[in-house]
Order: sequence, then C-alpha cells, then structure tokens
Amino acid sequence: MTEKDSHKDSGGAKDARGPLRNNKAGVWLVAIFAAIIAIAAGIIVIDRYGDRIFRPIVEDKIKGTADLREIKVYFVSEDGEGLTPEKRLAKKGALEDEIKEALGMLIEGPMERKLSSAIPEGTKLRGVRLDGNTATADFSAEMVKNHPGGSTYEILTIYSIVDTVAMNFPQVKEVMILVDGKKTETIAGHIDTTAPFSVDRSLIRNSEPKP
Repeated sequence: MTEKDSHKDSGGAKDARGPLRNNKAGVWLVAIFAAIIAIAAGIIVIDRYGDRIFRPIVEDKIKGTADLREIKVYFVSEDGEGLTPEKRLAKKGALEDEIKEALGMLIEGPMERKLSSAIPEGTKLRGVRLDGNTATADFSAEMVKNHPGGSTYEILTIYSIVDTVAMNFPQVKEVMILVDGKKTETIAGHIDTTAPFSVDRSLIRNSEPKP
C-alpha cells in the first residue's frame, strides 16, 4: 500500500466517525426536547388539576388526626408507690370501644422505660360493659392467677384500671372489675373487689416522666 493510499484510508475512517457523532448529538437533542415537553405537561396538569390531586391526600391526613384523641394511661411510677400518666393517642368511637382501647394499652404496658405495668402478665381483657355511669371491665383469670401479691401492688393494679377509665371518660363515675365474667372477692387478698371503685387521685403523681 502506498503512502497516498494510507492517507486515503485514514481519511475515510475519520469521515465515518463524523455521522456517528452527529447521530449521538441528535439523540441527546431529542431526549432533552422530550424532557422539556414532559416537564411543561406536568406543570400544566398540576396547575389545572393540582387541587384534585393533592386535596384528598391532605384531607385524609387531617381526617386521620381528627379521628384520634389524647388519653392518659396510668402506669406504676418509678418509685413503685403511685401511678404516673403516659399520654397516648386513641381512636374516637363508641364509648365502650374507646374504653376497650384504653385498657388494651394499659395491658400492653408503658413505652416509658421508667414506668411499669400493674397488670399481671398474660392478663387479657374479655370485655367492657356500660350500665349507666358504671363501666364493668372483665379480665381473664390471669388477673388473679399471675398477680405477684402485696397490698400496695394490688391497690396499684385496681386503680391503674379505674383511673385509666374514669379519668379519661368523665361519663364513667365508677368501675367494676370482674374476673372471668364473675365478681371476685379480692385480686390478691387485701382489697374487696365485690363493689365498683371510683377515682383515687391521691395515687397519681403530678409530674409526668421525663424522657
């Protein structure tokens, strides 16, 4: 191959790359143009229909918050001698359902580590019934069977239930505690539980625990 032919081949290869570069540039221009159109279309849609798109989302959030209420669930205080309220959010609904949810939170136990539950392990809520101003809370047999005993702890068990119900729901003036659907003479041998209880504020600590 002569030097002239070599230059010719080199020039041909160089010329072949030219259209390739032009094709790439064309692809980029098309992509950019398509992106501009998409953005413009999005702006137009949001401008015209934004209220319809975003309003349901905002309304759902507001509605979700409106369906909740703040309650206080009473747990054993850090010193083990009283009850300290822990704030929770509960669903609004029929009074019996709200009481069930509050007592369910009491049974589950506190979120604050310094507090503890006075409800014996394994205890379940069997049901709640309203009779005028009296709420009857029916618990499973574990309430008695698994209770650790002691007069102080028995008092805290009773009033953690009573105060959680009566302090949050002013319609309720008294709380009756049943075990397995029946009245029980006592939970741990010290306090008569055959009659309903009213709120005892003397056990409630004024300040809530610091995180």
